[in-house]
Amino acid sequence: MKIYNIISGLFLSALVFSFYPSPTPPSKEIIKAFYVTQFSALVKSIHQLRTAITNDEPDKKVREYFLASRMAYKQIEFILEYYYGLDVNSINGPGINFVEEEDPLAFHEPQGFQLIESFLYPSYDTTKKQQVLQYIDKLYELTNGLSSNAASFQPDEYIPDAAMEELYRILALGITGFDSPAGHLSIYEAQSSLNSIGVVIESYKDEINAAGIKDYDLPITLIRKASRYLKNSTDFNSFNRMEFIKQYLNPLSSWLGNAKVKMGYADKPGRYGLIKKTSQLFAPENLQRNRYLYDDTMTIERIALGKKLFFEAGLSMNGKRSCAGCHQPSRAFTDGLQKASELDEHTSLLRNTPTLWNAALQRNLFYDSRKISLDHVITEVLGNEKEMNNGMDKAAINIQNRKDYKKLYKQAYPSSNETIEGSKIVNAIAMYVRTIVSYNARFDQYMRGNKSAMTLNEIKGFNLFTGKALCATCHYIPLFNGSKPPSYYYQESEVIGVPATTDTVNAVIDSDQGRYNIVKKDFLKHSFKTPALRNIALTAPYMHNGVYKTLEEVIDFYNKGGGKGLHIKIDNQTLPFDKLNLNTSEQKNIISFLNTLTDTSMLKIDSGVKLTVN
Repeated sequence: MKIYNIISGLFLSALVFSFYPSPTPPSKEIIKAFYVTQFSALVKSIHQLRTAITNDEPDKKVREYFLASRMAYKQIEFILEYYYGLDVNSINGPGINFVEEEDPLAFHEPQGFQLIESFLYPSYDTTKKQQVLQYIDKLYELTNGLSSNAASFQPDEYIPDAAMEELYRILALGITGFDSPAGHLSIYEAQSSLNSIGVVIESYKDEINAAGIKDYDLPITLIRKASRYLKNSTDFNSFNRMEFIKQYLNPLSSWLGNAKVKMGYADKPGRYGLIKKTSQLFAPENLQRNRYLYDDTMTIERIALGKKLFFEAGLSMNGKRSCAGCHQPSRAFTDGLQKASELDEHTSLLRNTPTLWNAALQRNLFYDSRKISLDHVITEVLGNEKEMNNGMDKAAINIQNRKDYKKLYKQAYPSSNETIEGSKIVNAIAMYVRTIVSYNARFDQYMRGNKSAMTLNEIKGFNLFTGKALCATCHYIPLFNGSKPPSYYYQESEVIGVPATTDTVNAVIDSDQGRYNIVKKDFLKHSFKTPALRNIALTAPYMHNGVYKTLEEVIDFYNKGGGKGLHIKIDNQTLPFDKLNLNTSEQKNIISFLNTLTDTSMLKIDSGVKLTVN
């Protein structure tokens, strides 16, 4: 496409592996020079964008300058995201209001590239010229300020780790369209991101050779081939993401992760990451299942105690309800009901029972994200008068004199006295729940090399899920929940406009205000945590209110454009309300793909603990 050639000439220069003459300077000098040069290009391109809008240049030209700015940003994204994370939200954050996890009362108003993009695509509304210029001025001021300090940036030993994060970001956020929701520029931009990875690898050539790492030419070849692939497949909807990931991103990530380890470079201390950056994103050994433990003394004995407690009805006030009463293993740790039952077994609770599969891999829990750890969730449920109505201390008293628990408790907490503590009950149950992990589905097996694990229609479904249907912009690969890559730390909450009933003619919004009940910000009304999709085929009914009985109904809801597509008046919907225009075959293929996320193999392990204590 012509627009690609324009941008390619401005910024890529046929891959910047020859950015520096031989002999190659030390790696840190190369990275610093690259950063300074590309930051200057970023500021210049933003200024050109502003000039084009000020001078009322044609829409096409305005969008060309916008894409040029985005391509320039993507060249140095790996540095900005890693070292200047607080500023990145203002440069390329979501075009919606969002709150901080640690401080829910602090929130960010939208600004930056994604917000500007919403004014320019699918067409530029010139009546909003001054508003666009206002946001461009903010972006220019910020980037120009950072540019003036660019020369003081000192690359350190974590540059390879930053490069690995960028590879994960390309896969899970880039090619899925997360940060280009209106313009669908992701395929173009991936070329710039990959180019920056090439610069990093080129700059470390001497160290790579000194470490005895073989096949130095492999990543360079992969990046060049990947760039050609992207150049020849720029249509967002038809782009074959599965092929691109399997042929290029996975082997490139595996090589760079291995090289990083062999060169002796570690992850940055204190920098969160649920998935280790030492191989491809789907490597099972890279999943840090215990990353969100507050108590990291996870033992088989504690898990065994927790498992018994999980099925213990004596923890409830009336002695009739256990954790497993609502989270039944045979029902994918749900109860199969539209809404959970109260302790009296007659009255319904406000919401549907969420699955416990992979609850350990999420930092925020409950539909309204009000608790940040499993321990906090269990404590609340034990004390909730409508659920267990007992509290952890009373629950401990209930089992204090039972010989079976005394023995297990002593084995689990040998340094404790004879009195069973409520906090230890919570701790043990939480440790058992942390073993309920699903990460070996057919999809995972296919990504790890088993070519027969998925059918052609299932692969088509994955490409739709990560492309045209925009599912992966909220349900991030590979966890398929709302934990944002590449750290998988920040848990997103969305407003999608879930109706109260299945009536599509006179649809009304469900009355549950969701996260707004916890954080009183208007933009959070009807906002709910993005749920995990692993084992989704087993967890019907769906949505926070259990309104939909089948996946077909769920896909139809999204295909119509969410609540707004049903003509529900909801001003703060974060789900794009344009119709997806998925045909019947495409919808079936997406559901076929979702079925490949089923994995209950953990239940077959006798103790349910050996795979998760690490």
